[in-house]
Amino acid sequence: MARKSKKLNELCVLFEENNITAKTIEDNDEVIYELKKRAQTINDSRHSSYVRHLLEDIVLTTIFAIFANANEWSDIESFAKKKEKWLRKYLELPYGIPSDDTFRIVIGSIETSRFYSVVVSYLMELIDGVLKMSFKKEEDFERDVIAVDGKESSGSKRKETDRKAVKALRTLNVFSNSYRMCLGQIFIDEKTNEIPAAQEILKLIDLKGSIVTCDALNTQKKTARIVRGGKGDYVFALKGNHSLFYEEVVQFFSEDVLDEIKKEKGYYETREKEHSAFVVREYYITSDVGWYAEETKWKDLRSFGMVRKTTKKKNGETVVEDRHYICSIEGNDAELFEHAVRDHWGVENLLHWHLDFTFQDDKNTSMERTGAKNLQIMKKIVLSMLNIVKASYKMSLKRIRYEVSLDYENGIEKLFSLMSLESIKKHCNQTDKK
Repeated sequence: MARKSKKLNELCVLFEENNITAKTIEDNDEVIYELKKRAQTINDSRHSSYVRHLLEDIVLTTIFAIFANANEWSDIESFAKKKEKWLRKYLELPYGIPSDDTFRIVIGSIETSRFYSVVVSYLMELIDGVLKMSFKKEEDFERDVIAVDGKESSGSKRKETDRKAVKALRTLNVFSNSYRMCLGQIFIDEKTNEIPAAQEILKLIDLKGSIVTCDALNTQKKTARIVRGGKGDYVFALKGNHSLFYEEVVQFFSEDVLDEIKKEKGYYETREKEHSAFVVREYYITSDVGWYAEETKWKDLRSFGMVRKTTKKKNGETVVEDRHYICSIEGNDAELFEHAVRDHWGVENLLHWHLDFTFQDDKNTSMERTGAKNLQIMKKIVLSMLNIVKASYKMSLKRIRYEVSLDYENGIEKLFSLMSLESIKKHCNQTDKK
């Protein structure tokens, strides 16, 4: 059976087949005005007697600036001053351009979580709406792997001098591989850790039909209950933090057991080149969990999995590494197990890496905690949008930002038009007539 595609991958195919690019798409302001409308729903806690700049103007200017390669507050102010004439096409700006301090203070003072969730929901609806044009149904796509993983913004860290030391900003992200979007995030307080944070945020996300993955730290009984309560499945990594459980599973996967699994449907293998090495990954999964004494304490524990990674280096050295998992998916689908394990790294490669490389988040030196948090959230919104239009540019996300910045007034309007359902429909209808 051919492997099903991810939703965003299918969107890319649609764009390519219909020659939907920034050069061919018809201009449309639909998405810009939709963002403005959603920005107006943010609660403005500022005292009215001190308010000069409209909140939606500050939020939209920040997003526009990030598209134009701005990564810090001073960059945002410089962008706004250069592009004030264009900004006034969509924004009021009754007192002109705010200072970088105003951007930092205002963005840092708002509750962005609701704004983020409504924008992400809008973008997901957009993707689903476009795919319906291709008569695609939900069953045509592979199950979404929702990866839970933490990120540290090292630039926000400060050593103790004449001021108190500041720990680096830590964020726990929940990432959808199918949509290539961060579904939500929670910032880790210095007095807590990732475990309760993960459990808190997973309760707020629609997990139905998805597979939730996490590292060994978040492999917890309560987390498994939350995932299953949300009608999702889990594939959790298992390591030494559950020392006895881990040792029992390691011993269970003896060479004889692995040979037996190979004869059944619980085995899948991939072979590929990575840098200067050749890597073989063997995926083993089995429904034989009855031997584990505490089986019933893990909600719907249905299978154990193991991945054996064999790396053959150019110098002749061979390195073998085994990793182990507990799962609620059935033990007769090794390809699904491989899909879950491999896609877990999407949160690192498609979110964390881009935040640091494309948006320079790791160099974010904001001392004020909420300002650093909310600037990161704005960058995630822009990242989600860039992922939607990437196929139309056929270049890296970093280069798209740079290209847009060179001819901003034309470039940004074309970019937003590529996310307009109305423009895409019109373009596809015209293509069908030819």
